[in-house]
Amino acid sequence: MHRWDQEKERAIGTKEDAKSVNFFLDSMEVKITQCKTDLFNSGKSFDAQLILNTVFGLITPKIKVLEEFQKHNDEMEALIGKGYAQGIHDRFKTARSHVKEFIMFKYQKEDMDFRDLNFEFIKDYDFYLRTQRSCSNNTTLKYISNFKKIVLGAIAKGILPDDPFKLFKKKKIKITKEPLNERELFLIESHKFDNLRLATVRDIFIFQCYTGLAYIDAFNLKDKHIKIGVDGNWWIINGRQKTKTVNYIPLLPKAIDIIEKYKNHPLCLRRQTKLPVISNQKMNAYRAPVKVL
Repeated sequence: MHRWDQEKERAIGTKEDAKSVNFFLDSMEVKITQCKTDLFNSGKSFDAQLILNTVFGLITPKIKVLEEFQKHNDEMEALIGKGYAQGIHDRFKTARSHVKEFIMFKYQKEDMDFRDLNFEFIKDYDFYLRTQRSCSNNTTLKYISNFKKIVLGAIAKGILPDDPFKLFKKKKIKITKEPLNERELFLIESHKFDNLRLATVRDIFIFQCYTGLAYIDAFNLKDKHIKIGVDGNWWIINGRQKTKTVNYIPLLPKAIDIIEKYKNHPLCLRRQTKLPVISNQKMNAYRAPVKVL
């Protein structure tokens, strides 16, 4: 005890052991003060034991960003058809892959701790999507929104104390889409493709033009959705997945021709659907290079 200052609560002397003890005590005092400040700002109740557990890392294991993202996607996959659509799950899978690529691109890591997320991460991820991935403004913000859902979930679970999106302010650009005119539709219909996949994607697109079906509704179209109406003609009668409303759509002759064309397609037979619709991502990729006008 002759080498301990009770009043200052520090070791006395200039020997190496005294310096080491005092350095340790100083660093612990800083950590405890910071911990108390963080817990106080979080609005949660705390005591000395919680502070000690937090400082010494005895609370919860560090939660990784991509691990939590994958957990969300796995839960969503289990609920496909029970509140979630396959297309939404596919979108979140793609969103996770973009976050994974960004973490490797910027930090050279396979994953990172959730508690290391900050505004700089969000800002740089936004820039990465626009430059390295060549995403448009609206597509970028869609992927950002998907990721934000995971982050808000982490905040709700107490994994993340603060919202890194708090200062992120960007808006989608309203896009006016012009419908195809009769000539443009004819040119697409009559174009001869050497590539069979492009021809199939074109046919499905034409079918959507004549029925107004969204991608997911064309993807899920089955025998049970096609019925004879009171007028004696064929109709599509189904609930739209996106709006949860019932649609009554007359099947025009050209739409019926497309259904007939693919009734024995291997993908239709395997899935028991009326059209060989592939993933939305691939559909859009095949549509992009097609220029027939």
